[in-house]
Amino acid sequence: MHITTLHPDLRKNLRNLLQGYVEHCEFSEHLTGRIDFPLYYLGFKYGAPVFTHVGPGHDREDRPVVGFVGWNTPTSQLASQVLLQFIEILTQHPRVAGNAILRLLPVANPVALELDEDAPDLQDWDLLGHLAEQFKNQASHGLIEVHAADVQSFTVAGEIPPTLHQAIKSVGVTIPALRGRIAVPTALQVKPVHPEERWQLRLLVPSGWDDPRSIHAVARFLVRVLHAQTRLSRQLGSKVAACQKIS
Repeated sequence: MHITTLHPDLRKNLRNLLQGYVEHCEFSEHLTGRIDFPLYYLGFKYGAPVFTHVGPGHDREDRPVVGFVGWNTPTSQLASQVLLQFIEILTQHPRVAGNAILRLLPVANPVALELDEDAPDLQDWDLLGHLAEQFKNQASHGLIEVHAADVQSFTVAGEIPPTLHQAIKSVGVTIPALRGRIAVPTALQVKPVHPEERWQLRLLVPSGWDDPRSIHAVARFLVRVLHAQTRLSRQLGSKVAACQKIS
C-alpha cells in the first residue's frame, strides 16, 4: 500500500477543509478517496485529495471516465467547496453518475490552500501544471474545471458535443438562476466537438458567490450537466450496439 505522509505543520487547511466535508457527508459504497500527487515545496511535502466515484453498473462495461478539477487559489476555496458539495450530492444520489467513473480533484493546488498568499504563482510553477495534466489525462471521456473568477456572471466555456450544449441551454429555460437550488449560466462560450471526442467544460463562477446557497446552486448545476451527459452516453451506446447487431 502506498502511503503519503504530509508534514503536520503544513496540512492544517487541508485537514480543516476535508474534516468539514466528512463531518456532514456520508461516504457511500461507490466513493473512495486518498491523498495523491505528492509534491515538494521548500522542502515540505504536500498532496491533494483525489476522490473516485464509481456509478452503478456492470464491471464488464466499458465505463467512460469523467474528471472534475477544483482550481482553488491563495485567496479562495470556492472551487473546492463546489466540488465537495457535488461529491456529497453524489453520495446521496449515486445513480446520477450512470455507469461512469468520476475522478474528482477538489483541491488542485494544495500548496496554495496551506500557504495562502505566500504560495508560489501558479503561472510560474511548471510542476503544479504538470501534475494537473497528469490528472486530466485520466479523464478519457470528459473534463470539467471549476474556477472562481473575476467575472460578473456565471459563465460556461469549453468544447462539448452539440447535444450536451442544447441540454445545458435547456436548464436556463426551465430554472431561473439562483432562485431555486440550481445556478444557471448567463453566458455560454462553447465550441462543438464530435460526440465520440473528449469534451471539456470550464465553469467560471463569480468570486463573490462564496455563500453556502450559491455554492450548492453551482453544485446542482454540475449534477444537471452530468445527468445530461449520462443520458447522451447511454443513447450513443445504444446506437453503437444496434449497429454492431446489424453488422
